[in-house]
Amino acid sequence: MFKRVVELESNPYNPVTAGLLKARNMSTGSESNELDREVDASMRMFEKAQIGPAASLTPITPSRILVVLDGSSQDDNSVASAIFLREQFNTETLVLDARDGKTEEDVDLAVTRATEIPGGRPIQRQDGDSYDVILAALKDHAVDLLVLPSPYGRSFENVGTDSAGTVMDVLLSRCPIPMIVMRRDDQQLRDCVRHIEMVVGSECEVESKAAAWSFGLAEKSSKINLNLVLEQEQFENIRSIVEAIQPEATLQPEQFSEALAKTHHALHGAMAKTAATLGMTYELHPIAGEIAPPSSLDEAKKLLLVLPLEVDDRFGQGFVQDRIRRSPHPILIVSGHVRETN
Repeated sequence: MFKRVVELESNPYNPVTAGLLKARNMSTGSESNELDREVDASMRMFEKAQIGPAASLTPITPSRILVVLDGSSQDDNSVASAIFLREQFNTETLVLDARDGKTEEDVDLAVTRATEIPGGRPIQRQDGDSYDVILAALKDHAVDLLVLPSPYGRSFENVGTDSAGTVMDVLLSRCPIPMIVMRRDDQQLRDCVRHIEMVVGSECEVESKAAAWSFGLAEKSSKINLNLVLEQEQFENIRSIVEAIQPEATLQPEQFSEALAKTHHALHGAMAKTAATLGMTYELHPIAGEIAPPSSLDEAKKLLLVLPLEVDDRFGQGFVQDRIRRSPHPILIVSGHVRETN
């Protein structure tokens, strides 16, 4: 939201900016009503200029995936996800044993588990920590989706919300492709693609790409929701700043929710049209001053979370990490990182 305000004010030819600049130069009193009308007119002109016919998104589906094994009981869920993706999209599956501390004497789990996946084959592990091994495999092999558990190498039942894990922290910063993070064993991917919740915490360049992945993975007649989130702490911080500048102002969550919807109108329009074209159900949920799903690890409902993540956005990474820690559901993270070339 702050980014949008800065962009508007930096452009003196924008009609909203013109109204704001004029507001700063005018006094209060009898002129205020006229000023309000002019600012409102400028805002309507700006919104009209920004709103055009929405184009449908082209759904994105995986063709070649990398399944990473950590040697824990979570491997069963990762393998089940690969089998499901093969059934749905005829994917080719590469399997990597990236356990920390694995030696040449240890049985390669990739060799044994790849036989369970139609179209699956093991790949050789390089030396290094798990995150280095995973990133090296992504660099050497052309895949378009990564599947792995979190917390990596630890029992989900024992760790829970305490940590997303070091491997996940590194991948959020450096993974160049979308990844599906598997969580609780009772949340199988094949059961979760009937209800998809895309959660956006701030404006992000990869929102449309994340939405296209959402529609690509969704089952026919699925329900897809777009959640625009301004959480309680952000809401209170922004409100205190605005009210410090303008003490007579009283800002309510509903005003922020309306603003969230306006700043994402293009994405909303595209998702609504795509859902209608594909015969899916779609809803927009602008949520200010609240915590968007998932709200608790006790959540029994089965759904897939989709989270866009912009390059070098530290706030965005914290937002995604928090969602991973609190989610019992599988999570698709669509990042804007650029793949390195050899």
